This record gives sequence, structure tokens and C-alpha cells, in this order.
Amino acid sequence: MTASKERSRQAGPAFGGATLNAVDLLLAGSVVFSAAFLRGYSGFGFSTVLMAGLIFWLPASQIAPMSIALEIIASLGQSRSVLRDVERRALAYLLLAGLIGNPIGVALLDHVPDQAMRIGVHVLIIGAVLTLLLRPIRPTVPTAMVLSLAGFIAGVVNGATAMSGLVLGLFFTTTAISSRAMRATMIAYFFFTDLWAGALLTVSGHYGGQILWHIAAALPLLFIGLWLGSICFARYGSHDRRFRRIVLWLLLALCLIGLGRAVL
Repeated sequence: MTASKERSRQAGPAFGGATLNAVDLLLAGSVVFSAAFLRGYSGFGFSTVLMAGLIFWLPASQIAPMSIALEIIASLGQSRSVLRDVERRALAYLLLAGLIGNPIGVALLDHVPDQAMRIGVHVLIIGAVLTLLLRPIRPTVPTAMVLSLAGFIAGVVNGATAMSGLVLGLFFTTTAISSRAMRATMIAYFFFTDLWAGALLTVSGHYGGQILWHIAAALPLLFIGLWLGSICFARYGSHDRRFRRIVLWLLLALCLIGLGRAVL
């Protein structure tokens, strides 16, 4: 047996055009599982963790469509358990206002560098999170105007940076919406926005055989992570005040990860 054949035999399966060993496969799998667990518990954060973790093995151009597809599958898998808890009024205002803000965010890409916008969003959210952690405010019931404003801002941020989840997570921690409704509404919101993004990616030919293989390989870890995360939420997420603080700490961690990735 030649040396090249021996190396091929010892190496693991291909991932994103690169051949990974067992350790790399274990690490990549742990990223998918962690992202899924986070999604199962909180309702958001999946794409942020997936992008930050898999960037060591896959280009962002492959992670983005993979993440969108897995988010849609995750929402479908969680739909039966969260449908009754969705705050439909809030969801409608957020989605409609987001549709208006989205093209404005896309237009900003022509004037402000993507990297600068991402850093700016992360810094602003970190500042807001630290303020809320140090000086908590009394949660209030959001009015139609407040919901529309939040949806519009989320739409602008989504169009410019695809980071609307961080904005919505921050917004919901300031409202009197229950933890169950907060989580369910975010899951529903991402389903509709990801469905639209997935359709655009499909039409533009981003779902080739390699990406479909990555999606299929990730499904077992996705379902296990969602299941365990949902169990964890059912046991520990019903306390609204505690859940809000957990979400704030989660937002802080995700923003620090994203900021580190953007700067380094």
C-alpha cells in the first residue's frame, strides 16, 4: 500500500472539501449539538453558534445555507410543542415591520462595510445587556408601536447582518411576555424568515450536493440537541425572571463570540 493510500485510509470523511480526522469530526459534531441544544432551550442562537464553530472547517458561504435549512427543520420539529404558546399579535407586528426594515438593511451594505456593521451591532447589544443585568427594568406589555419598532429594527439588522435573533432576544427580555411565549414566538419568527431566506438560497443554487450531505449528517445531532434542550426548558425555563436573566447572559456570550470572530 502506498503512503498516499495509507493516509487516505486513516483519515476521516470529507467535510467541506477537507478530510477530517476523528478529533475534528468530534469537535464539529459538538458544535452542531451545542447549537441545537441552545435552540431547544432558548429558541434562538443556533446560527450564531454554528457559524462561529464550523468556520474552522467550512467556508461561511456553505455554513449559511446549511444553517438556514437546519433552522427550518428545527422549527418544524418544535412546532407541535410551541404552537399554542406563540404570541400571535406580537409575531404579526414583528414580521410585518421586519419586511419593511429588511430592504433598508440590505441597502446599507452598499454604504457601510459588513464587518463594521456586525461589530457595531455586537457592541450595542453588549452595552444594552450589561445595562439590563446591572440595572434591571420592570418588564412591560409591548404596545403595537413598540412591537413595530422592534420588528423594524430587527428587519434592518437582519438585512444588513443576518443577526436579528440577537435583537429580538434582547427586546423580549424587556417585555412582560412569559418565557414560554417568548421562546415560542422567536421560534415561529425564525421559521417564517428562514423559509423566505431558504427559498431565495434555493433559487440562487446554493444547495448543492455537498451542502445537502452536511445537512443530512447533522440531522441526528440536531434532533438530539433539540430534544435535550426542550427538556431542559420544560424543567428550568418556566420561571420568567430567571429565564430572562439566562437569555441576557446567553446574549452576552453570543455577542462576545461574534465580536471575537469579527475582530480576530
